[in-house]
Amino acid sequence: MSKNDKKKKSYLKIDDQDEEVIGKNRVGDWRSFVTLLTYAKEYRFSFIIALSLIGINGVLAIMSAKIMGPFVEEGLIPLNKEISSKYAVAIIFLEGIGLFSLWWGRRILAIAASKTLYAIRERLFEHLQVLPMSYFDHQPQGRVVTRITHDVEGIEEFFTSSLGRLLNASCMAIIATLAMLQTHFKLGLILLSSMIPVVIFIFLTREKVRVVQRKMSKFTSTLNAKLSESINGLEVIRSFGLEGWSKKNYDKAVDDLLVSQLTANRFFSWTRPLISLLCSLPMIGLVWFGGNMVLVGALGIGLFVTFVRYTERFFMPIMTLAREIHVIQQAFTSAERVASFLAEAEEEKVLGVDGSIPDPREEVIIAGELHFKEVSMSYQDRDELQKKADWVLNNLSFKISPGEKIGLVGATGCGKTTTVSLLSRLYEFQKGDILLDGYSLRDYKRGFLRKQIGFVSQEVIIFKGSLRENLTTESYFLDEDILKACEVTGFLKVFESAGLNLESEILEGGSNMSIGERQLLSLTRILLNNPSILVLDEATANIDPAHEKMVHSAVNKIMQGRTCLMIAHRLATLGNCDRILVFDRGSLVEEGSRQSLLEKKKGHFYRLQNAES
Repeated sequence: MSKNDKKKKSYLKIDDQDEEVIGKNRVGDWRSFVTLLTYAKEYRFSFIIALSLIGINGVLAIMSAKIMGPFVEEGLIPLNKEISSKYAVAIIFLEGIGLFSLWWGRRILAIAASKTLYAIRERLFEHLQVLPMSYFDHQPQGRVVTRITHDVEGIEEFFTSSLGRLLNASCMAIIATLAMLQTHFKLGLILLSSMIPVVIFIFLTREKVRVVQRKMSKFTSTLNAKLSESINGLEVIRSFGLEGWSKKNYDKAVDDLLVSQLTANRFFSWTRPLISLLCSLPMIGLVWFGGNMVLVGALGIGLFVTFVRYTERFFMPIMTLAREIHVIQQAFTSAERVASFLAEAEEEKVLGVDGSIPDPREEVIIAGELHFKEVSMSYQDRDELQKKADWVLNNLSFKISPGEKIGLVGATGCGKTTTVSLLSRLYEFQKGDILLDGYSLRDYKRGFLRKQIGFVSQEVIIFKGSLRENLTTESYFLDEDILKACEVTGFLKVFESAGLNLESEILEGGSNMSIGERQLLSLTRILLNNPSILVLDEATANIDPAHEKMVHSAVNKIMQGRTCLMIAHRLATLGNCDRILVFDRGSLVEEGSRQSLLEKKKGHFYRLQNAES
């Protein structure tokens, strides 16, 4: 298999900073800068005030520099103590007010920047909540985490540090330029011309800086992804003795990041000193041309001293900008990645406009009648589907009556989980329709629809927090309602025997609970939310014998009066099912009661039963 074929068949989406796609997604520096500023538009007045104060500092600094000439020529050279004192006080006053103005402006800027970063983090997390499930199927967890942490930190550095220095340096350079041209146009023009080499150099190397920053950002994302998958898979790694293999993969990611950082360091090790040298050219030009003008009497000592101060005020900001270019480019890269993440299609776009059922003025009770009508579904996007369709579900049709208990069986990858995922509108189907109580699923509001479906899987999601928070999530229930639900499922007996109560803290993932206890918690959570449809995905698998009977009893109680779909790999768990649907390669090949399917002798279910036994 060729390298290209492997890439085409990869489940993961290529990183948006990868060389293969960066040309398509490329964002220019100006657009990146504008993108950064759009994040701050809510606090634009604070930024304007900060910029004004920083600009005042620049004006006062230039006024101080202008006074320096008369101070030397009229006060120091003739040894006039009175004039010297007057100019010295004026210089100290201007520098002091300028310093206070700069501090005040930077303070306002820092507060506005912190609020901006908070807004960015909020926006990213809000967007994370509305992305379709298909997005997470093709993105490593670590890459998503990098977008919300590392890339935001890159923007944070820009707003909290670089933006203040950038504004200060820009204001100072502009004001110094105007002052030099107004004071002595010819000499000012010579000094400005001497800055052309550093401007050209910065312009020519900026793309290289961007490439270096992109690579570091890309490898940081890869490293975070490797770390995340290693932590999540630690139990498997330990069980199979794969510590060496895991470390080798992680070391490879670390080495790639190290190489990219060393490459960046080598690049900056010669560009920054060279920029410092080029930034010194205005002073060299001033000493050469200005000194000669002083010697021939074309320029006064005071004016020469003033230009020395002007030049300092001019090339120091330029040097600051040159030194900050890598931070600015990192911020541009981070902004590009954040903007790319925020541009990912939300669930509203992927799944279509949300439905209108139920109307807020009406109370809708779901009976639980389901009807799949010639449903075909693929995980491919629209362009791939047009080239070559790879159907996960193919022309699937069946009907389930309210309160009926249905078992879904078949080999791995036959479409069982996909079928129940469509019920919650987690994915879109391309052909046919699914009806719930006679209405298309697309007509229901997704939030309402998902509250009507209770999903119990093998892996229970438990958050760090109190037992109450994990049972009730964001809903409010009275203690007696919670305890009553716990009593029905048998969870009350379990946590009381362990000496726990509703305020007891549960660790992330329920690591301080057994598998059976986690499953009982999940079942109690479902019972409290009272869904109309229940989906069980091997809910009783991998449970210790001590809790298995209790979990089975809880499942049977919750199933009463609800439409139930049970995904089963162990066919022995299907004893309570009214009917069994047998899947094969995305199609429904058999259906009927357990006994009728076994009587066929040569059917798919019969072969699955024999394989299990």
